[in-house]
Amino acid sequence: GQVLLRRAREHARPAAVGKVDLGYLFLPRAWGHGYAAEACGAALGWLDGVLPGEPVVLATRTANARSLRLAARLGFTEVERFRAWDAEQWLGLRPATSA
Repeated sequence: GQVLLRRAREHARPAAVGKVDLGYLFLPRAWGHGYAAEACGAALGWLDGVLPGEPVVLATRTANARSLRLAARLGFTEVERFRAWDAEQWLGLRPATSA
């Protein structure tokens, strides 16, 4: 699998522009073992250490229930829903943390 943190310079949604964007992708055989939660949690912990107080966004399909549960566990809350890539998408925000 992979986890990506990048500055969202251009994004489908204005609410994401300029914020750090968290992305992840795991093969189906890795689903359900907690790898994404562990990897994303570690990436966000690292980010909090190097850029304290930085808000983070995450986008996923609303049909991806596992990804939505992961987003909630990681502290993301819904900002908006929108349509892209022929499906409804969910945009979440993890607010700025205390430095």
